[in-house]
This record gives sequence, C-alpha cells and structure tokens, in this order.
Amino acid sequence: MHDIFLSTDFLSYRDLLLETLGLICVSFFLLWLMNLMGLNPKKKSDLSLNIRLNLNYLMSLGVLAILLSIYLAVLYFLNGNHSFKWLEFEWNTTNIYLRLLPQITIFMGIILLFFRTYSKLTEFTKK
Repeated sequence: MHDIFLSTDFLSYRDLLLETLGLICVSFFLLWLMNLMGLNPKKKSDLSLNIRLNLNYLMSLGVLAILLSIYLAVLYFLNGNHSFKWLEFEWNTTNIYLRLLPQITIFMGIILLFFRTYSKLTEFTKK
C-alpha cells in the first residue's frame, strides 16, 4: 500500500487504476462521513433543511479539499523534489502528471461538485 499511495514511482497502469479508484472511494466515504457528522436536523434555524444540507455539503467539500492538499504535501515531502520531473509531457513512466492523475482527478471532481452545488444553492435561494 505504501508503494501505491505514498510513492511517485510508476509501478504499472494497474496500480495507477487501483490508486485512482481507491482515492475516489476514500474521498466519497470521507465526504459522506463529514455530511453525516455536520448535519443536525433537529437544530432550530431560519433556513430550510434543503439549504442547510447544501451548505453542509459545501463545507464538506472544502474540508475534503484541505485534506487532499495535506495528502499531496505529505506525498511531496516523502518523495522529495528530485522525484518530480516537471514540464516533461512524454507518455511514459517518467511523466509525473500521469502519476499524479488520481490526485488531479479528485481535485477536479471536488471543484465540479462545488460549483454544481453552489449553483443549485443560489437558484434555490432566489426562489
């Protein structure tokens, strides 16, 4: 597991797929857990339950982005600067962008979910 999640060495495409699916599953589990912990439906509030759910979801996405940033910082500090070969766009095993594809995928998913939820929330509050 250490070689898959905490190393920037390219092992195989199978391990890259395993890391991508693993990070997606862990991210969805953490998102679900933060939504569950942050919601108190019996709390008296002027906002409707739907607005509070969307606000809680936005907060959970923000916390998930922070946790992913911490994970990337740990990944960088464990592997050092010498393992990253920036500005090389060859499709082989030395391409760091291919190796960081799971983390980039999660970040893009967080951004997409944030803007989709934010637009739903603004539409709902305009009504």
